[in-house]
Amino acid sequence: MNSVNSNIECPDPLEMLIAEHQKDLELLDGIEKELESIQANGFTAEAFKHVADSLRQVGKEIHRHCDMEERHLFPLLEKHLFESPNIIRYERREMWHTFNRLMDFVKDVEDGKIHGTTIREFIQMTKNVVLCFRSHNQKEETILFPMVKRLLTIREYKELQKNFGTFV
Repeated sequence: MNSVNSNIECPDPLEMLIAEHQKDLELLDGIEKELESIQANGFTAEAFKHVADSLRQVGKEIHRHCDMEERHLFPLLEKHLFESPNIIRYERREMWHTFNRLMDFVKDVEDGKIHGTTIREFIQMTKNVVLCFRSHNQKEETILFPMVKRLLTIREYKELQKNFGTFV
């Protein structure tokens, strides 16, 4: 039997990852609300700082999350699939490229390198990053995680659980 749902102790690795997604989504919601405020009420240093700090936090959290998957989940999946983790890795590289470009832009603004289109560019780049992160989480929850449940053996799932337990 290949089912991973029986005889698994808590915390469940996929539940941990989904819970992290929920925290990330709350941060992303906050960033979007701050962007709406900037568009409605104007750009302020305080609003910019709040968005920049939130971006740094969500970037740190998502990076840690991706690292856990890279180190512990993907090697197990690669035993069953060849291409799927590689597709996700490619998408992540693109996602991090977009995020890093935004953070370079944030640094420029913090250093006083501002021009006439800075606010518009900042809002658009931030919206793109939020969209990338949301899309990535959705793909994990609708494609990757169900695949994990189908493909990993109970022994592999318990190994994943043990390895993820070191991050709790």
